[in-house]
Amino acid sequence: MITIDEIKNVSFRKAGMSGGYRAEDVDAFIEEVISSFEQLRKEKTNLVHKIDVLATRVEQYRADEETVRNALLSSQKVSDACIKEAKDKAAKIIRDAETKAQALLVDANKMTAVEKENYLQLQSDAVALRGKLIELYKQHIQSIGNLPTSADLETTKKTLDEKYPTNVSEVSQDSETAQTQKEDDVDDTFEKNNAADTAKETSNFEQKHTEKFAHLKFGDNYDVSAE
Repeated sequence: MITIDEIKNVSFRKAGMSGGYRAEDVDAFIEEVISSFEQLRKEKTNLVHKIDVLATRVEQYRADEETVRNALLSSQKVSDACIKEAKDKAAKIIRDAETKAQALLVDANKMTAVEKENYLQLQSDAVALRGKLIELYKQHIQSIGNLPTSADLETTKKTLDEKYPTNVSEVSQDSETAQTQKEDDVDDTFEKNNAADTAKETSNFEQKHTEKFAHLKFGDNYDVSAE
C-alpha cells in the first residue's frame, strides 16, 4: 500500500523531448493510489464497524456496571438491615435476660427472708417451749419435794406410836409393815398418777407445738428441690 510520503515524493520518467511524463508510469501510480484508497476505505469500514461494536460493548459494560452498582448498594442495604436487626435482637435478648435474672434475684431474696423469718420464729417457739418445759419440771420437782421423806416417816411413826400405843410387838410389827406397805402403795400410786399427768401434759404440749411447727420446712429431711 502506497504511503503519503511516497505520494509526495513520487517522480515520473520523462516522455521524450516534450517534457511530459510517461503515461504508463502515471497510470501505474494512479492504479496504486486507487488500490491504496480502496484498501484504506475497507480498513476504515472495518474500523468503523469495530468502533460500533466497541461502543455497543461499552454501553453494555456501563449498563452492567450500573446494575452491579445497584446490586452492591442493595446488598449493602440488606447487609446493614440484617446487622441492625441482629444487634437489636441481641440487645433485646440481653435486656430480657437481665430482667429475668433480676426477677429471680428478687424472688430468691424474698424466699430467703421468709425462710429466715420462719427459722427465727422456730427458734423463738423453741425458746418458749424450753421455758415452759423448765417451768413444768420445776412444778414436778416441787410436787416431789412435797412428798414425805424418811425423816417425815419416822416422825409420823413416832407420833402414831405415842397416840396409839400397842403392847404386842407382833401387832406393832405387822402394823408397821402394813403402814409401810400402805405408804409404799400411796407413793407408787402418786408416782404413777404424777407420771401419767406429766406424760399427758407433755404429749398435749408437744402435739400443740407440732401442729404449730408443721408448716415449717427445716431439718435433714427437707428436700429443697421439692419446691
